[in-house]
Amino acid sequence: MTTPRILFAGVFHWNAGSSHMIAEYARVASAAGCEVGVSSQLSRLDGTVNVHLPLVDDLTWATHLVLVFEGRQFLSTRQRELCEAVPRRRRIILDPDGHWGPYVAAGLDDNAGADTIESWHKLYADLSDVILQPRLGERLPDGAEFFSYFGMPDIHRLANDLSDPQSLPYGLQYVGANWWRWNAMTSLVRAAAAAEPPIDRIRVCGRWWTGDPHPDHLTATDNEPGWMQEHGVEVAPPVPFGHVVSAMSQAAITPVLARPLLAQMELLTPRMFETLASGSTPALWPGLGYLSALYGDDVEFFLLGDDPAHTLARMMREPARYRERLAVVQRRVHERFNYRAVLTELLRFTR
Repeated sequence: MTTPRILFAGVFHWNAGSSHMIAEYARVASAAGCEVGVSSQLSRLDGTVNVHLPLVDDLTWATHLVLVFEGRQFLSTRQRELCEAVPRRRRIILDPDGHWGPYVAAGLDDNAGADTIESWHKLYADLSDVILQPRLGERLPDGAEFFSYFGMPDIHRLANDLSDPQSLPYGLQYVGANWWRWNAMTSLVRAAAAAEPPIDRIRVCGRWWTGDPHPDHLTATDNEPGWMQEHGVEVAPPVPFGHVVSAMSQAAITPVLARPLLAQMELLTPRMFETLASGSTPALWPGLGYLSALYGDDVEFFLLGDDPAHTLARMMREPARYRERLAVVQRRVHERFNYRAVLTELLRFTR
């Protein structure tokens, strides 16, 4: 039998979540019984990420083509024609932003973006019969099947092996860009200040937390210049490729924040897995109760709830209580969603 050769195509940047996923797939491909590549003909790459991904220049290399659509429809007319080099029955759509299904809005954000929901449906239907979404619960739209896409990296450190919270470099840290997350993060900073005793040594790592927002996404990256510094928050650049999990482990508490639209649709995101791998105590933003599918009955333990300041203070005051439960969750989730298991699950959809 021919070894499956899975060719991914998408918009891949060094500081975007999907790039990390594909790099993990490539790392475990041999163990999963396949080969993994990234199409240089179909993908949009930022130049920096190129050295981290296994680029393939020839579409005929692939036995299967996996098209990852996130914020935008990246294929030109010519590129859509090139997709025909791989038979339709061997083409798969990955839809981590929930473009397939009913129109959904959360405030000024929606699952159509710069396009229409109808154009997304037509694009997907033109390209493939297999549409996969990382959507939990029983809310999958007709025609889509569940696939997590995101997986849990290898455990950097078990939670109960971490140092005392007060000896770690940071009390609370968020690693990621300000992409529809300003309100949640500023609320967390206020809650940390209101905790008894107050939580200090706070850091955010990523773009658009201060200064000018992204010129093409003013609403999604809106911020108040200088607010973070005025509230004692250290603002650092994005974490280098491949170091997200180890950076998270430097903090006693790592918030898990989701774009409100994705939370409304109960979609998974990379940070939901990476935070577990780090061993840092996850503080789940209200509205993420659907993560019981990952955390099990312990999800309520990590949710911030109606009084985030009280919950954050308890996480710092009673670290052993949280870390003991977290270590159990780490092992369970890694067994089910390690990257070899996730890639093997993807192979189930190949024909």
